[in-house]
Amino acid sequence: MIPVVNRQRRVAVRAADVRAVVAAAYALERAGEPAAAVSVLDDAAIRAVNARWLGHDWATDAIAFSYADDPSPDGVRGEVLVSAQTARREASARGLDPREELLLYVAHGTLHLLGWDDDTPARRAAMNARARAVLRAALRLPPPPRPAAAAAAMAAARKPSRKVSRKASRARGKRRR
Repeated sequence: MIPVVNRQRRVAVRAADVRAVVAAAYALERAGEPAAAVSVLDDAAIRAVNARWLGHDWATDAIAFSYADDPSPDGVRGEVLVSAQTARREASARGLDPREELLLYVAHGTLHLLGWDDDTPARRAAMNARARAVLRAALRLPPPPRPAAAAAAMAAARKPSRKVSRKASRARGKRRR
C-alpha cells in the first residue's frame, strides 16, 4: 500500500491517481514493490518543511526524503511531498491541467527516491522526460508526437497543392508563347 495524505483543497486529486503514479515509477524503473508515502501540501506547509530540513526558505514543487537506510516499521522507505498550490500556479501560467502538473511532481519526487538526480541541465532534461513517461504510463495517456513525425506532418500541411485549374494552365500557356 502507498500511503497518501492530502492536506490541501486547491487541486482535486484522487489518492488512486497518486498511487498509480508512484506504482508506474517503480514499475518503469524495475524497483520492485512501491515503498513510498506521498503528502500533498500547500505552499506554506512545503515551505516549512523545506526550511526546516533543507535550509531553503521558499516553497518548492516537490521534496523527496529517502529512508532506505532506516525504513519505517510499515515498510515505507521514502516520502514524497508535493505542493498543490505550486502546481496550480505553474499550470495556470503555462495553460496546463493542474492535476496533471501535480501528478508530474509526484513522479518527479518518486524518481528522486529511486536514484534520479537533476543537478545538471542534461540530467534535469532526462529526469523531466522520464517523469512525463511515468505520468503517461500511470494515466494511460498517449505518447507525445515524435519530433520528426510532427515536423513532417507540418511540412506536408504547408506544401501548396500542385493541382492547377485548366483556366490557370491556359493562362500560363499563353504567357510562354
